[in-house]
Amino acid sequence: SAFDAFQLLCAVRKGPWGVEGLNQRITHALFSAKLIESEQQWYEGRPVLMTHNDYGLGLMNGDIGITLRLPERDGEGKQVLRVAFPRNDGSEGVRFVLPSRLNEVETVYAMTVHKSQGSEFAHTALILPEALNPVLTKELIYTGITRAKHWFSLIEPRQGIFEEALRRKVKRLSGLMLGL
Repeated sequence: SAFDAFQLLCAVRKGPWGVEGLNQRITHALFSAKLIESEQQWYEGRPVLMTHNDYGLGLMNGDIGITLRLPERDGEGKQVLRVAFPRNDGSEGVRFVLPSRLNEVETVYAMTVHKSQGSEFAHTALILPEALNPVLTKELIYTGITRAKHWFSLIEPRQGIFEEALRRKVKRLSGLMLGL
């Protein structure tokens, strides 16, 4: 499905090469190119990620939806925005939710590698930050690469960041080690 075709993954949330900076720049670029109508909170084409479970709607943290303009049910020709989410009950199809019912979502042209865990996409592009960051480790790079089913792209704003990250491993301190 289109939901699983492509995803930008970032190592970090903050900064120009993080999720927040990229989502903001992508939204602005699409608006400037007249590919979306508005830079407001809700617009046709806005991809969203659930950031908390909403049991009333049957949507879980990590579910991804896309905002669509659809004919209103009364048949008068008026169109309304609805967010389409793939059904997660094992059946095929899509469920539609009014944007006003979604309180815990964020725009998701890009998402963190951490948020992508448990998901797979046909193509992923991993975008590294300009400078080393404590979360930028060999394990994070591996997790980002393994989100791709068929095709993986790496984007590093500064040459050498990838190699530096591969040399860094997660350092874990457990209570057992502290007591020895």
